Amino acid sequence: MSTSLNVALVAEFDLCEKLAEALEQSCLEIEKLSVVELFPFSEEQGIRFNNKSVEQRPLDETEWSDFNYVFFAGDVTHAAHMAKAAQAGCVVIDLKGVCASLNDVPLIVPSINDEQLVVLQRNIVSLPDPQVTQFVFSVSQFARENTLSQVLVTSLLPASYIDSDTVNKLAGQTAQLLNGIPLDEEQQRLAFDVFPSPKSPASLAAQVEKIFPQLSNVIFHQVHVPVFYGMAQMVTLRSEYEFDAQAQLQAWQANELVDYREASALTPVTNGEAEAGEAPKLHIGGLTALENGMQFWLVADEQRFDIALLGVKLAELVYQKGY
Repeated sequence: MSTSLNVALVAEFDLCEKLAEALEQSCLEIEKLSVVELFPFSEEQGIRFNNKSVEQRPLDETEWSDFNYVFFAGDVTHAAHMAKAAQAGCVVIDLKGVCASLNDVPLIVPSINDEQLVVLQRNIVSLPDPQVTQFVFSVSQFARENTLSQVLVTSLLPASYIDSDTVNKLAGQTAQLLNGIPLDEEQQRLAFDVFPSPKSPASLAAQVEKIFPQLSNVIFHQVHVPVFYGMAQMVTLRSEYEFDAQAQLQAWQANELVDYREASALTPVTNGEAEAGEAPKLHIGGLTALENGMQFWLVADEQRFDIALLGVKLAELVYQKGY
């Protein structure tokens, strides 16, 4: 790669840090990295890239045409800003699948469906929701080689899946309850409790089907759990016929981004401890054979792996395609 790029990060502070870390390890040649503050940082918050401070720009003072690539981690309410960046000529990496439902926006999980990245009609390419990314990354070989009659995914969602404010609320509620101070009745209880996600499971299933049309029957169960970082999923696959899992096992073992453990399984917390200072991976374990099916357990830091690392790999793929 020879062209130097001007790149913008549009995300909360915690995710910007992880994106900058992933970009330092990438093969993209970046002349300048900037942060566009869609989510304002506090005075003490600052991003460093290659041991240098990163410029922070207020959103209303940003000229999108200054950038070649924009990593955008907003939600649907911020879609207009994404569209402005794309119209200004930026290649927008939609990190949370906001544009995933648009027919003319490619939905790509790097190394899984790269062949679907053909044309960027809107200058936007989407990474799926982290739940979909993690699941699809684990079943690509199964999906290609078997007819799956039933696919169930139970996602245990950490506070970081929502936003950094929810992480802070979980910490505050935990301390408050441990000190014997009751919560306000109007508060959504996060600490020491679980609750269902309001996100539409149909939208997640539609993202899976856009990547693998043969997987038209995926059911997502989503539960928010009192964990700060790291998403776990239990996946159950069933077929009407006997199928061989060996090809998928070999694919897991051959993939440098996958840590397959036959005898043990990591949890979101132990994964966070084990990966401190290490490259993020998708950890797979708890494999159990079922009649004409199987079940297994997935864990990853959804910000470092599903969004930051794979988002940067998606940008590398887009660059290699000539955009």
